Amino acid sequence: MREPQTYSSLEVIPAPILPQSQAVLPPESKTTAVRAPAQILSQPAPFSDVSLTVPVLSILVRPRAGSITGSWSGLVARLIVGYRADGKGPDVVPNMNLMPVSAESLRTAVAVAARAVGYDSRYVTVRLLIPVKMDGPSAGGIMAVGIAAALLGDPIRQDICMSGTIEPTLEIKPVGRLVDKMNACRDLKKTTMIVPDGLDNSHLSFTGSEKAIHVIEVHTLAEAYSAATGQVLRQAGH
Repeated sequence: MREPQTYSSLEVIPAPILPQSQAVLPPESKTTAVRAPAQILSQPAPFSDVSLTVPVLSILVRPRAGSITGSWSGLVARLIVGYRADGKGPDVVPNMNLMPVSAESLRTAVAVAARAVGYDSRYVTVRLLIPVKMDGPSAGGIMAVGIAAALLGDPIRQDICMSGTIEPTLEIKPVGRLVDKMNACRDLKKTTMIVPDGLDNSHLSFTGSEKAIHVIEVHTLAEAYSAATGQVLRQAGH
């Protein structure tokens, strides 16, 4: 008995070449070619809700006691990231204190963070709770870091604060009034401030040294994530 032979499913064995007189042409097909189906992403692994606090440096729309409208303040927001089983997300739920520009920045942060870690955003829910009304895009970077950290299971360092917008290209873009935001960072008793590069931040580093705040410049979400968590931004599940 001959031993069974095993062939790779991708192996193609060419047909023998017949002399022209013996060659038989196949009948002309009237059907269109069938294309291979597009690859369907598998449903990502579910996870329990992750709740973490995120330091936010933003302009106040309404003043708190002892502050004025339009002043910069350090806030502690609560970010809750969960799993949406029906895959009809992303489900982004800002509370009523998040004004339009900040709400749009949060939605961008969700999409970018999920894509950066390879997690299908349709299975993600995100809630952001802040104590006062807030507007502006400059908290987008830290929100993206927080969402990615929740999906990867990494804690955020307790000594950092951050200011910078998040872009669909995974870049952290410059923002203004960083010295004012450094004061807000100090109010939160943070000792490290993550800021976008691309600006002349030499004066910021000097000011930071006076206030005992170390300044770290970043250009991408991956760099910001590493600075904020001490971990590498990677694919979920790896």
